[in-house]
Amino acid sequence: MCEYKEIENIKLSNGKTIKEVNEEVRQEVERIYLEGWAKGIAIPFKDKQGNLYLANPDGSEDLVEFNRKDRSYKVISRVAQTGQGRYAYLLNK
Repeated sequence: MCEYKEIENIKLSNGKTIKEVNEEVRQEVERIYLEGWAKGIAIPFKDKQGNLYLANPDGSEDLVEFNRKDRSYKVISRVAQTGQGRYAYLLNK
């Protein structure tokens, strides 16, 4: 398997490098989080193990269990306090 540094400057068919596309995706994800938080919406995300979390507007983070049948969720535990969640850095931008 190759390293990211080995492929980041490869140009894609759209004329952009892999690094440029990744940066645009990062910016779009950050925009979505900030826009949702401004509306008071907790944004869901998954970790590499498939666990589901909510990134809350106050920068905290909750591990949740999602019920697909009735489209509801149950908070299992708070895994990061206010301002300490994975995406809390966005609050300081």
